[in-house]
Amino acid sequence: MDYKCCGTRFSDLMKKSVIDSTGKNAGKVNDFIISYTPNNVTLKSIVLGGGRIEEFLESIGLRSDDDPVFQMDCISQIKDVIELVTEVDKLKTTLDEGTIGEGDMRLSKFSKLPIIDSDGMKAGNVIDAWFDNSGAPWLVVGGGLLEETLERLGVQPDIDLLIPMAIVENISEKEIKIKYTKFQLQSTCEEEFDKYKREVTSQYEPGDYRHASLKYSPNGQGPM
Repeated sequence: MDYKCCGTRFSDLMKKSVIDSTGKNAGKVNDFIISYTPNNVTLKSIVLGGGRIEEFLESIGLRSDDDPVFQMDCISQIKDVIELVTEVDKLKTTLDEGTIGEGDMRLSKFSKLPIIDSDGMKAGNVIDAWFDNSGAPWLVVGGGLLEETLERLGVQPDIDLLIPMAIVENISEKEIKIKYTKFQLQSTCEEEFDKYKREVTSQYEPGDYRHASLKYSPNGQGPM
């Protein structure tokens, strides 16, 4: 079964428990391995982590970092836990050849890459990735751009800026470059904030607050 990761954020899967085909606890989702090209990102596999002691020993080099990994086609369903169609002992690990190859990167590293606008200014960082209902990836942006804009507006609501691959110029090991300026994105953020101002500022009214996501239009014509 090829499970499609649509309408899903990576963060929705993070720390979820994973059960293999025999019902055995395989661990929890600890990271993701993505494949990237100059203007696209795809999810290659999901990395399982062990307990806190195991992770600590790996971090200080006293235990090899051989965490199990699996691809989306190993998933039978995702509910409160992730269920696999295979046994955990048959999964490859992060030390196996080809698990992390050229053009691959852990999401934990990818999320530290700065997003650089067309003027060479930092616009923020990737804090998550989201696949829409068609399976197309969007970068979820946090950091400087949103905080500066929303602080200037005097509020810090739960709003994310989503950037589609269409406005990404280049992805490298050091940075992500986009085709537009920080100020164009900032303007879009402000326009969308005004649009959702009532929902954001009335969050203490029962049933009135909704999570708002800001999508920058791939055709450069403003918010979607």
